[in-house]
Amino acid sequence: MKRIDTPLYKSTSTKKSIGNEYSIYADRIELKCRFPFITKTLVIKRDDLISIDIFKPPVIRTTFWALTLDRADFNEHVGIQRRNGFFKQLRFTPENPKEFVAKVKELFKL
Repeated sequence: MKRIDTPLYKSTSTKKSIGNEYSIYADRIELKCRFPFITKTLVIKRDDLISIDIFKPPVIRTTFWALTLDRADFNEHVGIQRRNGFFKQLRFTPENPKEFVAKVKELFKL
């Protein structure tokens, strides 16, 4: 399958996201995370996405085993549940969480 390289929606880095960028493509979600000394991009393919929703802080209220990519414990954030990967639950804070979730649901037909 050909990979689409133009994001249909992009959440730029903010203080809440601690410099991370989150993008939505037609076939995947990319979470570009900056950790000390390394930048890592997590890719969630459309077929791996089980659910996506908005949650209120802290993350522990909704799940104990989530990977928190930014300051989600202090802000309204997006939660993703996926089929593959070491952490099945991901929590992160895009620039506009409601808009991010709405765009994923629209594009992925969830």
